[in-house]
Amino acid sequence: MHHDLYRSDILDRACLCLHIALPGPVNPALRPFLAGTALMRRISALLATLVLALGGCATWPDRIAHTAIEAEQASVRGFPAIRYWADADAAVFDAMRAAMARQAPSTRPGAFLAISGGSDNGAYGAGFLKGWSETGKRPEFTIVSGVSTGALIAPFAFLGPEYDDRLRGFYTGVTRKDIYRQRGVVGLLTQPSIADTAPLAALIAQNIDEPLLDAIAQEHRKGRRLLVQTTNLDAARGVVWDMGAIAQSTDPRRLELFRRVLLASASIPGLFAPVMIEVADGGRIFREMHVDGSATAGFLAIPESVLSRGGSEGQQSRDQIFVILNGRLRPEYELVEPATFAIVSRALATVLSAHDRASLLNVQNFARDNGIAFRISYIGPEFALETEERFSQAYMHELFDYGRLRGRESAWAGSISDTGEEPGS
Repeated sequence: MHHDLYRSDILDRACLCLHIALPGPVNPALRPFLAGTALMRRISALLATLVLALGGCATWPDRIAHTAIEAEQASVRGFPAIRYWADADAAVFDAMRAAMARQAPSTRPGAFLAISGGSDNGAYGAGFLKGWSETGKRPEFTIVSGVSTGALIAPFAFLGPEYDDRLRGFYTGVTRKDIYRQRGVVGLLTQPSIADTAPLAALIAQNIDEPLLDAIAQEHRKGRRLLVQTTNLDAARGVVWDMGAIAQSTDPRRLELFRRVLLASASIPGLFAPVMIEVADGGRIFREMHVDGSATAGFLAIPESVLSRGGSEGQQSRDQIFVILNGRLRPEYELVEPATFAIVSRALATVLSAHDRASLLNVQNFARDNGIAFRISYIGPEFALETEERFSQAYMHELFDYGRLRGRESAWAGSISDTGEEPGS
């Protein structure tokens, strides 16, 4: 069953993880666990990661030990001011907005687009953007952010409708073999992940090239921003990467770093290997371990330090916040089997999905308090196609077409409690 909440990417393929780790027919007692929501898949992949750790024989290059203070102050050599901690003080993000205002050719309302995780459900976001373009009402976004599969969509969404067809191919022209290779039992015991992401790295390289970075850099210089979130696993904190700042760098490694950040944001821990990024604190060089951005946030809209400031009553703004959720907004009803794994996973999934909806509600309330228009789009209950195959072309084609129709209809909801949808912007 392909049941999904909106935040799904962190472990959206945990069913696959357990199928690889435990070859052969699935134990009926585990079936409810394997067939649950996306959040249940997140939990199961965490369990798969634990199995790897307990194995005690995974191979990985020795890491240079470093302290929390060194990690806090580290930077990527040759790339100044390209990233922030996601939980940084509000002043950090105020400074970013001030720099954007100085670069912008004129005063303009802000249009912020946040694209969530969702694995193969990213086909929804890709289709929605295409349909939105066809209405002629899609704005030029001031800021585009992406997490996990949303990070793969974000560069094309940032550059505008002329990149819609490239985005379509990225999501409807691939199969599982274009994303990862199974390692088998030996790999399970000797590698830091169940699957090899060399195919995904190659797919990113095919689509992210020097001309595309030049185009992103040009827009960055106009005061626009493209942001991608990863998770620094050592620090257990989100990292927000300013991809336009990387793109405009003269360092010859800019393309490699840009691609690695995208791969890291989509690297589901346990299933995909972490992406190691070399950094330095003073003269001390070490490598950070980065994984899927969804480990710390299902989407990136308003930093938590900015959210905590609240707003001023009666304040009005011309700004707009759009969130595309590559998944379901609400949990789907499921009769839980009286089995340990099913009960535990369903209970934890309930807690996590409530947390994610609370994050959305915080952004919604911030927008209301600051007079900002808030819109969300998501996979509705009328999309009933189900599949047990990850990255099924048939499924992604159907979901892309559904998203495209939703985009043409401007299928936005004005709050997470809306039962219907509002005509969109």
